[in-house]
Amino acid sequence: MIGGGPAGTAAAVAARAHGLEVELLHFVRPPARAGESLPPGCEPLLDELFGEGAVSPEAHRSAYGNEAAWGRDDLASVDFLFSPFGRGWHVDRAALDRGLLARAEAAGVTVHRGARLSQATWGAEGWEVRAAVSDGAVRRSPAVVLIDATGRAARVARSQGARRRRLDRLVAACWELQAEREDPDTSTTVEAAPEGWWYTHAVPGRRRMIGFLTDADLLSHRGARGPHDGRWEPAPPPRVRDALERGGYRAKGPARICDASTSYLDPLTGPGWIAAGDAAVSFDPLSSQGMITALLMGREAGRAAAAACLAGDVEPLSRYAEGYAALLHEHLIHQAAHYDAEPRWPTSPFWSRRGRRPSLLHG
Repeated sequence: MIGGGPAGTAAAVAARAHGLEVELLHFVRPPARAGESLPPGCEPLLDELFGEGAVSPEAHRSAYGNEAAWGRDDLASVDFLFSPFGRGWHVDRAALDRGLLARAEAAGVTVHRGARLSQATWGAEGWEVRAAVSDGAVRRSPAVVLIDATGRAARVARSQGARRRRLDRLVAACWELQAEREDPDTSTTVEAAPEGWWYTHAVPGRRRMIGFLTDADLLSHRGARGPHDGRWEPAPPPRVRDALERGGYRAKGPARICDASTSYLDPLTGPGWIAAGDAAVSFDPLSSQGMITALLMGREAGRAAAAACLAGDVEPLSRYAEGYAALLHEHLIHQAAHYDAEPRWPTSPFWSRRGRRPSLLHG
């Protein structure tokens, strides 16, 4: 198992539950992204995979609704209190990863924290994985199946010839803000603008995230400046700006720019390997479904790996890939409908591009 995020830990505990010996390399990564969310309905899945209380109110912040100025100037609200799925969560991603890794260890998974993958070689005897672990030693491990949960980089899969196919050019410019007092706001605000769309919500530790989503070429024309240099560029739209002003936030640093495109790996599986989470398929952040999909499909990757190892059955690998293809197909349908619901700027490059519907996963 390569990668210790939600997809990797879900795959690890699922494979372990089927009797496999599982090693997980939690590789060194940049600081965890702030501002990620779990939608309503995630808690039962987390409880199933990791045991009750995997998301604690002490480490994470309850989310009770969404507000959106989308296709209209005023805000429309969705209150999770009236949802059969209950509350969502604004999570501290670093704390979530640590907690899930600890639960995986308790389930019998061997976790190597702070590992650096040196080499993964496929041969007649299976995989030989070499990784530098936390004490600096290079560890050599044999493996029958590798699950690649290394995020969009898909390091193992791409070393085996898989290619990443992007369906759009979406990027995110994200700022982390700090307040002197706790913000009582528990909702996420999403607001469309002529050049893209924005979101903001409070996160644990008196912090708030603000994100601007647009296409890479459009952002490069505009730049991305925040309040650390005295002004926003581009300027947040009114509803997002109101949320910032109410909380009295100050910037913690410059914007971080990251890939937010809808993309997928081609193929998703190969001899002795499976991709899971963002390594397999990355969804438009507008859907807020990335993390729950990572957990669900991580679980399915673990089950497919168990079937391949224990019964020599490769059919579950094909079904696994078909499952991801179906999820992407459904995502693109909903994505198109949601973008089509914003008609105010039909000549804007960002919005006019959203009318072009990409092809889906192939074969």
